[in-house]
Amino acid sequence: MLKVYRNTAIFVILVMIGIQWGFYQTYTSEFPNFVDKTVTIHIHGALLMCWLILLIVQPLLIQTGRAKLHRTIGKVSYVLGPLVILYLFLIGKGAYWRSIGTPYEQGNFMTMVLDIRGFLSFAIFWALAMFYRKIPATHMRYMIATGILGIGPGFGRGLMHSFDMGIGTALTITDIAGLALVGFLLVNDIYRKKNYKPFLVVFIVLLVGSLLWQVRDSAAWLSFARFYAGAFY
Repeated sequence: MLKVYRNTAIFVILVMIGIQWGFYQTYTSEFPNFVDKTVTIHIHGALLMCWLILLIVQPLLIQTGRAKLHRTIGKVSYVLGPLVILYLFLIGKGAYWRSIGTPYEQGNFMTMVLDIRGFLSFAIFWALAMFYRKIPATHMRYMIATGILGIGPGFGRGLMHSFDMGIGTALTITDIAGLALVGFLLVNDIYRKKNYKPFLVVFIVLLVGSLLWQVRDSAAWLSFARFYAGAFY
């Protein structure tokens, strides 16, 4: 079991490397003279890095037998989690308003899939992780799921910038990768007769998000996106 905690930390470190790869060209490389980057974007990035660091530190504390410190630090997630959710929403809202009056305005209704599914998926996984905080195995699986969400933004942008892929292809590839990873973890839990329900929930949520990405240019989605923007942005 302790190996699982170590492997979780290693996985999140890899996700962080992928995020740095993906955001280097459009964000990190601009430090300290950022171009057209709002305060919201900076806070959003800082919050997500803090969250990923938490996902690295917490399992290592369990592995090294410091459960009490793990629980103490874990209280930060009650504040950090909602802030991450809020700023995921604000990032989407900001992108929408920056597109108004530009040639990208129509395309923004399609990419709005990414913003909506991003903050909703994180909110679901965070809420479930907190609800099951007293059941370590279930809690851990939902926390891992919040880290898996970083695959798309990080590796997706990396594929776009390094291999000149279109956003549609890049995000489809990362969606498949995320589903394959969760599918493997789900099958592994079933095989080992563990509680497979958490990863089943995660798989379903990711699958719905992936399907929405595939229908992002449909009349139904565009109609919903316009309604959503009018109601919440």
